[in-house]
Amino acid sequence: MELTPDWIVGFVDGEGCFHVSLQKHPEMTVGHQVLPEFTVVQHERDIQVLYALKKHFGAGVVRRNHGERFAFRIRNLEGLAQVCEFFMKHPLKTKKHTDFRKFRQILLMMQERRHLTREGLLEIIEVALTMNSTTRPRLEEIRESLKLG
Repeated sequence: MELTPDWIVGFVDGEGCFHVSLQKHPEMTVGHQVLPEFTVVQHERDIQVLYALKKHFGAGVVRRNHGERFAFRIRNLEGLAQVCEFFMKHPLKTKKHTDFRKFRQILLMMQERRHLTREGLLEIIEVALTMNSTTRPRLEEIRESLKLG
C-alpha cells in the first residue's frame, strides 16, 4: 500500500497523536526521562494502514494497543525527526498542527540537551501541558516538585 503525503496528512489530522510524557528515572540528571511519541491507533481490520505508515516513515512499531485496536508508535528520536521533517513539508490542517509544532519544539529542546537540566525540563513540561487539550495532573505534580527543588 503506497500512501501519498496528502493522504497521510488527512489521516494523521484525524487519527494521529503527538504526545510527550515524563517517567521517573533516578539515573537521569533531574530524575525524570522525557518520552516523546507519535502514535496512530486503528481497529485491527485496518492494521495494513499502520504497517504502511511504518514503511513510509521507516521507523516505529505496530503493536496491539488494547482489545481489537492496534497502534503504530514512533518513540526514537531519529524516527521522530523524520516525522517532523515530513510534517514541516506537508503541514497538518487542523488544531493538531499546533500540537505538532509544540511537539517539534520539545524535540529541538531535547537535541539541545535542555531536558537534562531542571530549568530545561520545566520549560518542556510547560509546553507539554498545553498540548492535546487534556489535563495532566501527573505532569503538573512533577512540575511543582521541580519548582520546589
